[in-house]
Amino acid sequence: MNVPASSKRTALLAAARERILVLDGAMGTMIQALEYDEAAFRGERYRDFHRDLRGNNDLLILTQPRAIEDIHANYLRAGADIVATNTFSSTSIAQADYDLSGIAYQMNLEGARLARNAAARVTAEDGKPRFVAGAIGPTTAPPRSRPTSRIPASAPSTSTTCARPMASRSTACSTAGADLLLLETIFDTLNAKAALYAISEIAEARASTCR
Repeated sequence: MNVPASSKRTALLAAARERILVLDGAMGTMIQALEYDEAAFRGERYRDFHRDLRGNNDLLILTQPRAIEDIHANYLRAGADIVATNTFSSTSIAQADYDLSGIAYQMNLEGARLARNAAARVTAEDGKPRFVAGAIGPTTAPPRSRPTSRIPASAPSTSTTCARPMASRSTACSTAGADLLLLETIFDTLNAKAALYAISEIAEARASTCR
């Protein structure tokens, strides 16, 4: 497949040829340091929500956006060239644990936008180009070919079933300005296969529209 190179991709590859690019550090530990309580995770938007939401770090994209953007900015100021979006668990499958499957796309969209804002802020301060990686973590239920003693029958039945929410998050991150997609902490090969399949489908679709 041939996907036309964007100016950002060209800049990213040029920077990588010149030096080793530094990826940011962990988002989770930075969030833990904020010591947010249940009310902070809920924010005004989910103040009366029927489920406990503390621990849903991705939700902070929507309820505490400034804090997330500032974490990105601080990593960039500390020397990172690339920041990963706070979207590790932003799939409909993972967010089902909180009854929030319906906002997974918005999480990815806004998560990429916050990282993009932080990159623009810090680049404006020192003129150094910064880049955004759309973070794609595993689902909370590993896909399966068939039920086993370790994988419940309720798990997604195939890697292509998992690919649909993976594709949704990849599209949202790309739409909001992510320069690359980062598969991280994938704990089994079927999760990785689903993510790679989704990314290849999106790339092929975009290549087709540009022909």
